Amino acid sequence: MRSFKILLATAMLVLSALPAIPAGAQAEGELIKVEAEGFAPIKGGDMSGAREAAKRSAYRDALEKALGAHVTGITEMKNYEVVKDKVFSQTTGLVKQFDIVREKVGDDGILYLTAICQVARVALDGVLGPAVLDALGNPRVMVLLDERIGDTPSFLSTAESEVMRVFEKAGYLLVDLTQAGMIKGIDLYEAWANNDPEFFRQLARDFHADVLIYGKAYASSFADQVISGVRIYGVRSTVQLKAVLANTAYQLGSDAVEEKTKGVSVEDGAIKGLQPAASKASKSIVHKIAYALVSGSAGGIPGRTVNVKISNMTFKDAKGLKSVLEDVDGVTAVYQRLFRDKRLEIDVVSEFTSEEIASMLSDLGYDIEDLSSATVEGTLNEKPAEKSE
Repeated sequence: MRSFKILLATAMLVLSALPAIPAGAQAEGELIKVEAEGFAPIKGGDMSGAREAAKRSAYRDALEKALGAHVTGITEMKNYEVVKDKVFSQTTGLVKQFDIVREKVGDDGILYLTAICQVARVALDGVLGPAVLDALGNPRVMVLLDERIGDTPSFLSTAESEVMRVFEKAGYLLVDLTQAGMIKGIDLYEAWANNDPEFFRQLARDFHADVLIYGKAYASSFADQVISGVRIYGVRSTVQLKAVLANTAYQLGSDAVEEKTKGVSVEDGAIKGLQPAASKASKSIVHKIAYALVSGSAGGIPGRTVNVKISNMTFKDAKGLKSVLEDVDGVTAVYQRLFRDKRLEIDVVSEFTSEEIASMLSDLGYDIEDLSSATVEGTLNEKPAEKSE
């Protein structure tokens, strides 16, 4: 019940007043055009230095206006200010064109300039998506594709591997591949044919995933010809993806991409087509999922996920740590990813930040060696500190 209340409260934390689409901001295909203003004091007569500082100020203004227009065009977004600050720390490559149209020195000794800027949507997505994920709490993603060449299931998993690569690069936590491999005996083709989202939702729950990416990847020959004594096959490859929230079956996004390729065999052509098709389909929904989750429209996910890795652990130590964390008020769940060579890897879903979890571990006698917004790494001491009664 507590985790449900946390989820409900989180979903309702939507800003009541998001920035309106700025005057002069307009979408032009893959670019957002804005008029930006910047200023900087002229120190010691250094006009060149003032101009560079004013341009940096204008870059930030351009990004803020473009981001406001982009977010408003997607959905309302909670934690907007936190997300915006994270995006501002990565401005490189976002502003694709910067043309100064006006420049003047005021009576106050400050250089003012106005510029017309073009901000790239794709580049903006590239930093906005991970920033949203971090603010959201790093949802766990599970990928399941029925992959076939003709009528035969493919053992290569070309499309599935590419989908996982795209989502991992975007910053999502992935369900352990060795665990996911345990379900390869399930007839995904039949599940797709029966159009049963509940089947896939239950699979996601069984493997403690927050989001399930499922779909079909199939390739077949549509033509062949002999060129210089070599038979060349034309192959049509299609990847269809759907993304659903595991606890509600809410659809977060979907896409289908087709590629036509040629190869010296049907399998060769299929590999050449399935990989780019899977990449395009994944990239079209990878950030849509983050936006849908952070907006609250999808219901959100229960808590923030922090990946914890601890070395120098016996199996008894690992069980003990999991038990201690599960008993902490505010921890929703603890999922074991891996225990190998005295190294434990777990996902802790809770209302705590990684820094707060690191502090807990430190109090329990663990040496913290590395810390980020989504991960904690450490080592168990030879003689861990005793917990006070």
